[in-house]
Amino acid sequence: MANKTFMDLPAAGALTGAELLMVAQPSTTVVKTGTTLSALASDNSYNDSGSGFVTAGFAVGDRVKVSGFATSANNILVGIVTAVTAGKLTIGGTDGDVIVNESAGATVTIAKWTGRRVSAAKPENIIIAASDETTALTTGTAKVTFRMPYAMTLTDVRASLTTAQTSGSIFTVDVNEGGTTILSTKLTIDNTEKTSTTAATPRVISDAALADDAEITVDIDQIGDGTAKGLKVVLIGTRT
Repeated sequence: MANKTFMDLPAAGALTGAELLMVAQPSTTVVKTGTTLSALASDNSYNDSGSGFVTAGFAVGDRVKVSGFATSANNILVGIVTAVTAGKLTIGGTDGDVIVNESAGATVTIAKWTGRRVSAAKPENIIIAASDETTALTTGTAKVTFRMPYAMTLTDVRASLTTAQTSGSIFTVDVNEGGTTILSTKLTIDNTEKTSTTAATPRVISDAALADDAEITVDIDQIGDGTAKGLKVVLIGTRT
């Protein structure tokens, strides 16, 4: 079977963020690796002199990936198993894979493709400046106010400074939705650091669901020696 890539959906199938996509990867449990595997053209099969296919867990209908044979034709990306015995995996010939004769000896791996569902939601980042770049930051509420351009499920919230403070109380930032904090543990930036991602105490998100058009405000709850400048806040998540 020729390699194919799914590039996008038809125009009528635009993503809304609620879809689940199926992602396939070779199994780490239903797999046979060794030097006892050979290929047989007459019945389009792979054969194991160690009779390990059933024990490995292969079954009719499995899609398998084969690699390691010296003959490239026997290394297939996707083959459909049509029959299984302890010593033989028969591969359906209608998918375009034609197996040729090859003796055992090379280290060959036959693995079942397994699937898992993942969200098709598009990652989004909203970056907000809560000050200019040169004025020393002070404590206060609503240092910046904006409205959400869409509903969003948060996966992370970060804060950064252009100029780090050198000493004093830990620089602390809060983010609010409609006047209520979304953080049970606030954002902190340790002294001499410029980012909350390296904070000794990580932030904890208590409200991950931000509504479309919700009013978002950023507060500075605490500063240190008064040398910090250039505050930005980043909301990271997916549209909902």
